Amino acid sequence: MGIPYRYSLDLPERCLQLIRDLLPEAAKSYVAGQEDLGPLTTTFLLAMSAPMITLPVERLERHLSNLDEGYVDDRFLAPQESEAIRQTLRRDALGQAPFFEAGTWAFASVSYRRGVNLAREIPEEALTDLASKGGLLAAERMPASQWASCLRNALSHGGVFYLDHEGRQTVGRKAEKLAFGSGKYTRGSDELERLNFVSIAEVDYLRFLERWVAWLKASGTHSALAAE
Repeated sequence: MGIPYRYSLDLPERCLQLIRDLLPEAAKSYVAGQEDLGPLTTTFLLAMSAPMITLPVERLERHLSNLDEGYVDDRFLAPQESEAIRQTLRRDALGQAPFFEAGTWAFASVSYRRGVNLAREIPEEALTDLASKGGLLAAERMPASQWASCLRNALSHGGVFYLDHEGRQTVGRKAEKLAFGSGKYTRGSDELERLNFVSIAEVDYLRFLERWVAWLKASGTHSALAAE
């Protein structure tokens, strides 16, 4: 395989191709003794999707406020895509994004309480909100930049959680949803203020990845045509 020229755009396409080719094989793979909990498709999608999300956000969106080139900055290799990301992730609500599908993402934000450890459990208030119609509406209305930040932070720093079909963290049940958690700190300090979560069903996450990569590709094509 050739060395990528623009990691933030080439790697998502390559990962999506691997998902298309290998997801049927992942559907045949089970943890020994836990076959009743389903195949390892959730884990496969999570592993493959991390660079698909973090590379465009880290190497394009994170630098949009800087005039100078960052030390890992793809903006000048992908100016059309960078502008599309500016228009979508920096200005729009998530529900206006081309890769958004209504009724799939949910959002919840709760105040941080000292002693809360997400490795033990997600606060009940957040799980309830994520499973509600209000959570779906909140995701549609949230800034796309906040959604991208939450997803990027979770994938980069380990804030990823499996949920069952009811949206609960019940050990020993089949995982059917993914939740992504991120802390929001008080500006200018290291004081943790809130915990933000977005969640999505596994089947919807797969469709989202298709739409995400298609948007990245189309952004460059459309912008290039508009400039001619």
